[in-house]
Parts: sequence; C-alpha cells; structure tokens
Amino acid sequence: MLNLRLGEIAKLSNGKLNKDEYSDIVISEISRDTRTIEPGDIYLPLIGEILNGHIFIDDAFKLGAKATFAQKGEYHKDDKPIIWVEDTLEALRLFAQNYRETLDLKVVAITGSNGKTTTKDMTAKVLSKKYNVTKTIGNLNNQIGLPITLLRFTKDTQVGVCELGMFDGKGGEIKANSDISKPDIAVITNIGEAHLDTLITKENIAKEKLGILSGLKEDGVLIYNNDDEILKSAISKMDIKQKLISFGQDKSSDYVIEIIESNNVGSLFLLNGEVYNVSMIGEHQVYNATVAAIIGKLLKVNKTDVYDAILNNRNSSMRSELMNLNGYDILNDSYKSNPQSLRSALRTLSILSGYTRKIAILGDMLELGSNEIELHKEIGREITKDNVDYLLLFGPLSKYTAQEASKNFPPNRVLYFESKRELVTKAKYLIKKGTLVLVKASRSMHMEEVIESINTLHV
Repeated sequence: MLNLRLGEIAKLSNGKLNKDEYSDIVISEISRDTRTIEPGDIYLPLIGEILNGHIFIDDAFKLGAKATFAQKGEYHKDDKPIIWVEDTLEALRLFAQNYRETLDLKVVAITGSNGKTTTKDMTAKVLSKKYNVTKTIGNLNNQIGLPITLLRFTKDTQVGVCELGMFDGKGGEIKANSDISKPDIAVITNIGEAHLDTLITKENIAKEKLGILSGLKEDGVLIYNNDDEILKSAISKMDIKQKLISFGQDKSSDYVIEIIESNNVGSLFLLNGEVYNVSMIGEHQVYNATVAAIIGKLLKVNKTDVYDAILNNRNSSMRSELMNLNGYDILNDSYKSNPQSLRSALRTLSILSGYTRKIAILGDMLELGSNEIELHKEIGREITKDNVDYLLLFGPLSKYTAQEASKNFPPNRVLYFESKRELVTKAKYLIKKGTLVLVKASRSMHMEEVIESINTLHV
C-alpha cells in the first residue's frame, strides 16, 4: 500500500492540489479503473483512443475514492480532493519515478523478445527465499503497467522485479521505463522477431532492448544471452560502463550452460559445472532458470534455496503449460507466438515422450512486418512428420505455413481451416488416447478458445 498523504503525491507527480486542507488525506492505492476502485484509493483518469477516463471521476468518488488526478480542461468540478496536472499519463510516470527514488531497495529489470514473464516469475521466486519481493503482476510491463508496478512497492519491499516490454513497438519505450525504474540489475533474455512490423530489423530490436541501459545504475549489472548473435554483436560495439555478465551454451559465456537431459518433467542442466533441475518443460526454460540462478547468486541467496525455487517453479498461464486431461494432454502455449518462440515450442513437442500421437495446432504469428509471409513459409518448411503427426492451422498467414509444410507430410496430415469451429471439429476427431496437442499462436488469435472447446473431450 502507498499510505502517502495527498500533499506528498501532488509533489511527487508535479501536480497542484486544489485545496491545502486536503493535504493530509492518506491514500492507500492508485487505480486507473473504476471497476477496481477500493475505498481510500486515488483515481487516475487516463485518456485513451476510445475512452476518456475523466468521464468516470464522479463514479470513482461514489465508489469510495478519496481523491482523483485530473487533467486541466478535462474535468470541471472542484468540490472534491483533486490533483490538477498537465497530463495524467506523464503525472503517473513522474509519480512512479520520484516514488521509486524514496525507497531503499534493489530493482531487477527484465526485457527481451521472449521469456520475460517466466524469467521474472522465476527470479522473484528465487529472491523470495531471502527477501521481501514485489514483482510485476502478469505482464503489466508497458508505459502504464511499469509505473503501476513501481507504485505497488512499499517501504517493506527489499527487491522489486520488473518486466519491461514494448506497447506499440515504435521505439524508446524500454529506455523510458528504465529511466523510471532505475534498475540495479538489468536482463536481456534474447532478440526475436516481435515488432518487426515497426522496427524493421532485429538489429533495431536489439537497439531498443539495450535501452534498458539508460537507467541502469553506474554500479549496476547487465546480464545478457551470449547465444543470441544479434544481441552479442550489438553489445560488442558499445562502450558499456556497467558490469557485464553473459550466459549461454557458448563456451565463452561467463555462465556456461550444458543441457544434460530435457523431457516431460523438465530439464537437468549444468551451470558452470553446478547441477540444476528446472521443473518446467522445454529447453528454453533452462535459459530462464539460468537468469534466476545468476541473480540469486549476485544477491547472495543460499544455493540450496536457489535450486529449490527453480525446481519447484511453475509456468505462468498459457506459457508452455502442460495440461493433463482425460486420456490426452495439451501443451498450452497460446499466449503469444513468433518464429523464435514457435521453434522452441516445436522442439519441446518433439522431446516429450510417451505419446502415441502428436498434433500441432498453430495460428498466425503477428507483428512480423513486411517479411511476415516468408517467415510463415520458413516455419512450414521446418516442420516435418518426424516430430508432428498432424498439423492443423488457422489464420490467413498460417495458410502459407500449410502450403510449405504439406510438402513434408503424407496426404491429409497438414490441414488448413478458415474457421475455428471446423478446426475444433477435426481436432476432436483426431485426438485419441495418448495424444499430445500443442496449441500456439499470437495472443490476438485467441487460440485459448480452441483449448476451451477441446479440453472437456473424453477419449
């Protein structure tokens, strides 16, 4: 809880309290949605493309808000506690940045094209073995979510673990959020194809992710994936003052990964010769676990506690989540998709053993830019009958994946559908006892609807 006086909040946000008599009112939390308002909160009305939050200010007060921010010219009453600002979004950012400066804590900031949320969750679990930790909820990692996360920190928070993402992919967002959060430890998990539609090249994506250095403290640490050639090349061309720690299977890494075994229950691996076991499926989870282990070591968490936290960690929903159902399993990876994460999911599908049939249900990968068709074709050329028995595809771009993949399969093993209803009908017919079904697509394809339709099937 914030537990800040209204006068303090006005100062931290560079706003003007309408009446001095309100200065000592104590605010519990900040809320930007009247549906989540609790008595004692301050309401933050943001102006979006569709809705202007100022129209809900009166409702916020009725629901128990003690005060509100308001942008000059957007609200015309003055009979309740109001902090007037020039821009409510900028006020939020200033509030969060200045509030963070008042707290004595370490901040870990994590960015990258894939693995941010899982790495954040795993790191928070490791650090929670020794510290009072507050982390980003879900993936609230953009220009609004990051400030809201910082404002959830309290005087009792010893370590904050933040996820830094991009909202519109136009550039500058990671730098801006790094400047606000001022991390002590920064992490870049990898460079993928997400946001190629706006940033055009992976080199530009790397440049954007390296914006995390902007707010990194002078005595801070940057941890990065040394197996990512684009990232490694970009870093080698920079004059970085902070300490660098690399990780990867590349033998030149500061922390060298050696994967011993990866199967249905997780992966066994060595990290600089020390044995670790991550309980989440997929070799890519070894990289996420490695980051958590490195940060645990940097912040002096007991090795046994680090090992235990990694071993007993569980996936965030819809991210490589193995669902054990009525005679068959679903590998639910429907939260997002791009070529890099899809290849990881397909590798995971291939290493999982004990199944009589494997089906991949794939939807479009979005935000890939002008090369999106070729990237879908490329994936299609890589999928073969050696690791998938049936390939079911949905979405206009996935038609290109189907065209290429069909060359690698016997007839009627690669099927393209114009509707999810038709896809689900076929999937239900193909799912037999002992089947493993991978479901993956970009978030806006809503492939969780497919899972909801087939997860009650009895075989």
